[in-house]
Amino acid sequence: MAVALGKRTYEVLNKQIAEEFGSAYLYMAMSGVLRDMGLNGCAHWMVLQAKEECNRAVKIFEHMLSRNAKVRLLPLGAPKQDWRAPLHIFEEMLRHEQRISMLVDDMYEIAVSEKDHQTQCFLSWFVEQQAEEEMRASNMLDRLRKMQGTDLGVIMFDAELARRT
Repeated sequence: MAVALGKRTYEVLNKQIAEEFGSAYLYMAMSGVLRDMGLNGCAHWMVLQAKEECNRAVKIFEHMLSRNAKVRLLPLGAPKQDWRAPLHIFEEMLRHEQRISMLVDDMYEIAVSEKDHQTQCFLSWFVEQQAEEEMRASNMLDRLRKMQGTDLGVIMFDAELARRT
């Protein structure tokens, strides 16, 4: 029989499920706005990013169930949907990823403080993945900043993101 989670670990994992689904919701909103801007490649990239966020939420959900924890799904709020330029969207994406990185680090520290070694091991993957997500968002924003001065640059950036599978 699996060992139950500590109280604080239980709380932050529940909250993180909502954060991951909230991230997916945010990226879907970004996708819609990008599509309205005619940037279908960027919109496609955001949909794939949203799917990754859902998968991360499910991983946490399954981890909690494997530890005999009753998952408590929290409500999600509506995401922002009024960006004016692709640059603003990618700036917000980076800020969002940085925020999620802090939450993941906090989850890990709570698991350490509660001596929950199974959750620490589980969260190690999230720590690594989040570092990659933040670096990717930063790199994309840097490229977009360099390219945004010309229509051709934005078209090239959009075409690059369209190739993501």
